[in-house]
Amino acid sequence: MTHTYRMGAGWKFVGQFRRGRKASLELECIVALRDRRAAEDIANRKLVGADVVTVSELSRAELTALKIEDGEVRL
Repeated sequence: MTHTYRMGAGWKFVGQFRRGRKASLELECIVALRDRRAAEDIANRKLVGADVVTVSELSRAELTALKIEDGEVRL
């Protein structure tokens, strides 16, 4: 039996940096790679020191709307 899984075209990582009593800061890193592990490696280098990182999968249409091409990284 074969299974068909929807596979995203990229990943969005949002790093939250807590700054003591000041409002926390959030930075977004979008990586246009299908391979989540490779994308995580890149995002971890860009979001060094983040207290919390959340991740969500992006579709080809979402990347196109953001004008991001395959392999591109945007912070």
